[in-house]
Amino acid sequence: MSEKSELITHLKEELDHVHGDIEHVQRDLEALISHIKNLDEHLHHLVDETTQSSINPEPF
Repeated sequence: MSEKSELITHLKEELDHVHGDIEHVQRDLEALISHIKNLDEHLHHLVDETTQSSINPEPF
């Protein structure tokens, strides 16, 4: 194999690794975004509960 074709093969392999890394980061970001959305929904639910209980406090 010539030096040029070895270099091309090496660069293609490196590009495949980079592409795999990008896909991995994309999956991690999607999971993080989903987690943040779930936390946001949970926080809104807690705020609603807190607001509701301060408006209508339960008797002791």
